[in-house]
Amino acid sequence: MGKLSFRKGDSHDESHGNKKMFYVLGGLIIVLLVFLLGVAATDSTNPDSCASCHVMEPYYYTWQNSPHANVSCDNCHVEPGTGFVQVQAQRISEWITYRTSDVALPIEGNREISDETCLSCHSTNRQITPGLDLRGGDWHAEHLGYGTSCVDCHYEVGHAGLSIKETFEPTTEVIAQFQETEYRDFSLTKTSCLECHDGERVTYNCEICHTDIGIPDDHYRSDFGYNHGDEVREDIDDCMRCHTGFGKVREVPGHNIAAMTRNAKFCVDCHEGQRPVTHDAYFSVGHKIPALEDQSGCMVCHDWNEPEEGVRQADVITCGQCHDMVPDGHDDPRWYWDHLDVVREQGSFGCFDCHGATSCFDCHTEENVGW
Repeated sequence: MGKLSFRKGDSHDESHGNKKMFYVLGGLIIVLLVFLLGVAATDSTNPDSCASCHVMEPYYYTWQNSPHANVSCDNCHVEPGTGFVQVQAQRISEWITYRTSDVALPIEGNREISDETCLSCHSTNRQITPGLDLRGGDWHAEHLGYGTSCVDCHYEVGHAGLSIKETFEPTTEVIAQFQETEYRDFSLTKTSCLECHDGERVTYNCEICHTDIGIPDDHYRSDFGYNHGDEVREDIDDCMRCHTGFGKVREVPGHNIAAMTRNAKFCVDCHEGQRPVTHDAYFSVGHKIPALEDQSGCMVCHDWNEPEEGVRQADVITCGQCHDMVPDGHDDPRWYWDHLDVVREQGSFGCFDCHGATSCFDCHTEENVGW
């Protein structure tokens, strides 16, 4: 029986060949990566490259119409130092993903811009001159001391505030809207301040920032705190200029004021969870007159309908709890006089299911002692 024999150099030659092939392939991969990195680096300096991806078009158009229109994307979106290499590697991955698979929509709009990135252009010694009636002081140092970042306040300077949205779906209609947008000054506004000064995280007391508030004359009326519905219905836009920071809130025809009231943070503080000042112990009896005069005020809280998509439903309407179960005789015109006989025969306990405990004295006073 013959024996198998091997040449001594066979195994060594095979191993050497594998190593050589490994080095060749590795070198080619490195060269390819360097080439792609160079292409990405060269292309990324041109903001038009960002718009080559359809999903980025809204951000591109809003950047074109912003105060940073002359600043390239990398100036803000690339961290100082090693951030350049990291971003280029990420762009290669995104480029491959975008061209080989479907991009999940809506895209996440959560790109963070660090303070270091902003301060690479904006000097900390730059003089700040607050407009309007803002009091003096080092505004930046004061806010940074509370851990506030630059973009917490100045989130609109790059992309009209798109970056603060949790998700964003670039539909054709939305892209067309941004493409036609004229230049806007996305500087700090009341809206920016009210993102934090909402009465919960930070007070929205006007005197914190303003020296001359300029409160309208009608706000000094003793009853204005609970009797301002007429002013709201007449010009809710005027209210919202101070109480939300937005100018026009009814750009959509037929915008429901009650719906706006339920969604506006300043309004909800009183209109939900608190009993109106007018709803005192006598209101169960005395509400008839104001309800007959104007029910629109009642419907802000007691409207069962949801007037607009996405608006919270108000309290279930409660009129029917009493008015659908009117006791016998109450609808008789003579009940105003004849109820005395019923009270004498049956007692007054059942009356207080609807009427307040002191409602009798609205009529039965010393002047009317004979009743």
